[in-house]
Amino acid sequence: MKQTNYARSLVMVVAAVTAVEVLALKPQPMRLADGVTLTPTLDLSEAYDDNIYEANVVADSSSWVTTVAPDLLLDVLNGTHHYQLQYSFQSDFFHSDRDNDNTDHFFRAGAYLGLDSNNRLDFDASHNRVENIFDTSVIGENDKFETTNASGVYGFGTASAPFNVDVGVNHTWYRTFNSGGINRDREYDKPGARITGYYRIAPKTRLLAEYRYDQYDYLLTSSRLDSDKDTLLVGVTWAATARTLGTLKFGQERRDFDDSALDDRDGSSWEADLTWQPAQRSTLVFNSSKGTDEGSATEELIEATRLRVSWNQQLSPRMSSDVFYAYADEDYQDLIGREDEINEFGASVRYEVARWMDIGLGYTYKDRDSNIPVRAYDRNIFLLKLNLSL
Repeated sequence: MKQTNYARSLVMVVAAVTAVEVLALKPQPMRLADGVTLTPTLDLSEAYDDNIYEANVVADSSSWVTTVAPDLLLDVLNGTHHYQLQYSFQSDFFHSDRDNDNTDHFFRAGAYLGLDSNNRLDFDASHNRVENIFDTSVIGENDKFETTNASGVYGFGTASAPFNVDVGVNHTWYRTFNSGGINRDREYDKPGARITGYYRIAPKTRLLAEYRYDQYDYLLTSSRLDSDKDTLLVGVTWAATARTLGTLKFGQERRDFDDSALDDRDGSSWEADLTWQPAQRSTLVFNSSKGTDEGSATEELIEATRLRVSWNQQLSPRMSSDVFYAYADEDYQDLIGREDEINEFGASVRYEVARWMDIGLGYTYKDRDSNIPVRAYDRNIFLLKLNLSL
């Protein structure tokens, strides 16, 4: 079972269309009061998807899919304090099977408090209620779940100081709302904490060391999957020039299961996020990671290595193009030794019709190879997308 919904997957799958929308669309916030603005936006898309279930099936699983996704963002600026409140929903309409129509809801609240030149606080909370139609736990029953996150970070040190530190705590509540108790074995709480220290070695370059702790507490007392995860990373972050910035982290991750019958896991971990602008109108973005994900009722966890490369080219003042390639290697820790490889690529163009309207065309191909034949599939998506704002 995947812990994502179709609409969010579709957005990620056609990321070549949406990757630069934040830079492309120029919404005009509505001023409600001094320091208070409201920014509404609306995304509309029509896609043809030849495998909406991401399944290896003989029966036709293609459909036209209409997506409507409005968003409201409330911003409050008060001196060095910044507050945000955001709500959006995504409604998907499947023309070939209206039983799959669904609406997902996303809430977020955040606060940045600049206490003084050396001390700051960040708070963030979110709640998502989504429905997933592909790779479901039970055929004919869509996976329905809610995820609630809360986090707080205390930061110490000025931007020019030789040493900075961030200390944070977080908590995730994962719940399901399927009928008949489906997916109840996946419900868990995950409290966690992290500390990151930075040491400046150049005006725009810092070394870092980071420790993270996460505890997975499953609600069913019969669950074998309760565990502790410790991650230790060291690396570097830089913004050497206006054209190059990035963060590299390398280290170890250890997973200790409470159930002594399960083998503990200890392996390498990394995170890489790099942006390079070789020319004024060209941008290359590289992301890669290695670590473990939570599995489902049939596996202890998933050891995953991921890579994504995207290239944005500004063709004219109003038009841009994007191409991307993504790769994932997933090793399921289960009784059958499932191993999957996912290759995905896409291309798109976007045109700025006006300051308040963009239109985009995109195509994405996704292929999953697996040593479990029933888990292998391929998928093609053709997308027309319209972004609107005030």
